[in-house]
Amino acid sequence: MEVNKNTIGQVFFILSILTLIYMLINPLTQVITDISEFFTLTIINFPISDLLHILGGDTNPPLYFLFLKGLSKLTTDFAILKVFSIIPYAIILIFSTIKLRKDYGWLAAGLFAFATAIMSQFFISYTILRPYSWAMLFTLLSFVYFKDIINLADKKSFVLFTVFSILASYTHYYGLIITIVLYLILLFHMMNYNKDKIKYLAASIIAGIIFYAPWILTLIKILESMQPLGKINVESIIQSLAHFTYSGDTFFSIVSLLIFLLILALYLKENDNDKISIIYGIIAYFATIAIILLISVIIKPIFVMEGLILASAILWLVISIMISKMQNKRIFFISLALICLLLVSGIGTLIVTNDEAYQNGLKQSETLDEILEEDNSMIILNNPGLALYFLDFSNQSEMYCVNQDYVYGENMNRIHEIFDFKNIDKTDMRDLATNNTDKNIYLISWGNPNVDLNVSQISKKDGIVISKVNTTSLKTDEYYEYY
Repeated sequence: MEVNKNTIGQVFFILSILTLIYMLINPLTQVITDISEFFTLTIINFPISDLLHILGGDTNPPLYFLFLKGLSKLTTDFAILKVFSIIPYAIILIFSTIKLRKDYGWLAAGLFAFATAIMSQFFISYTILRPYSWAMLFTLLSFVYFKDIINLADKKSFVLFTVFSILASYTHYYGLIITIVLYLILLFHMMNYNKDKIKYLAASIIAGIIFYAPWILTLIKILESMQPLGKINVESIIQSLAHFTYSGDTFFSIVSLLIFLLILALYLKENDNDKISIIYGIIAYFATIAIILLISVIIKPIFVMEGLILASAILWLVISIMISKMQNKRIFFISLALICLLLVSGIGTLIVTNDEAYQNGLKQSETLDEILEEDNSMIILNNPGLALYFLDFSNQSEMYCVNQDYVYGENMNRIHEIFDFKNIDKTDMRDLATNNTDKNIYLISWGNPNVDLNVSQISKKDGIVISKVNTTSLKTDEYYEYY
């Protein structure tokens, strides 16, 4: 039976390597696939002090952006910057081959490696200029050494858990939430089962607080000033709880949760010494999502579906270990068949979302490229919040930005020192267009431009609308509405 498990695991691992190769040559590495990538490309132009100031007005910790800024000193090639987000998956493959295979065998290693490529929104996170993949890696490694603390409680495990928890917290705020959950579970465990090692936990907590202290005041300021994020309803709750197989479909989410519960019930029948850490991992997954949902409902909406991949990676590690631990042949094949059913659905979802992201991203990128290649183009950023998404293009086109004093907490005068653009009042847009009828004028806005101009939409993705002004029919009584 063990040979069969190893063979199955090795097949999964080969598929994982092929997936990594596909990531590296995929056209997704050549185009913008997410609007927030524009934000990333813009802010890495700033000096570090300004970058930290801007992130203090955004909803992201600084670590990933500091990494990327360092890389941008060596190269500004977009494809290479994209590859930086794929590195965490390569590390996951190495980690799976060495540690997971050693601790749990090829099946756990291969299944986990493959699942963290194709399930949920993992694949997209590896192919965009955002902190998700690095945050997932650090969160995952913190959980691995959390498990080692439960099983071994040695100094090395405490040190590595502390280091990766700090890194996760500085890479994504959901990483901070997961870190807090893991510390609470450890506190419970040590108080009940291992009081003689609680001094190591206390040292870990103190170290975490000391190293995160420089960002705590910034985090408080962000929470006070941040705008509401994702909306909470019954469907989003169900889909978030089943985010480890996320497909955007509520019915499938319910089926996924039922399959997981069945596999868990079958695993609990096994006599396994890893059972406590497995249960803790499951608690960490659902508790993290519950806390995020509760904060969003009671205090302020901080819910972002994409960020749940951090917790989903933990659950897939737990699922992979559970499957590998099943000794009863019949139970093992039933569980594996159910997991393969989820994996097949994950591949189907990946194909659809991958193609959709590529096509939409390609269209948006081609539209921007065409605008920037025009000799007489003019771009107006019609919303103050768009400044740090598109100012990276200001040296390629005549650009105007709606008047404002600050952008994400950064003084506008400081931004003018770095980017070449002009300010404009919304009320002056018609005069600007009237005086430049020989130019191609484009508006970039969140949703409907809502301006007193005749415009036509030429691109829309992630809520960003690119419109062209009809300069041949500028009349004061004209107003164009579209939805």
